[in-house]
Amino acid sequence: MKEILNLIDFFEHFDHGDPYMRAAISELQDNMPKELLDKRSDWFITWSQATKRVKT
Repeated sequence: MKEILNLIDFFEHFDHGDPYMRAAISELQDNMPKELLDKRSDWFITWSQATKRVKT
């Protein structure tokens, strides 16, 4: 049985300085459907709303 990854867990532990983590994200991007990389995709629109939150 395949084990399903939880991307939230992955990104919570992301280390910008770790070359292996950066390489893993590059591989993920290279192998994902191109429509998910469109700035009009649902997930990107949702994600982009984070910058519009009121900071306290």
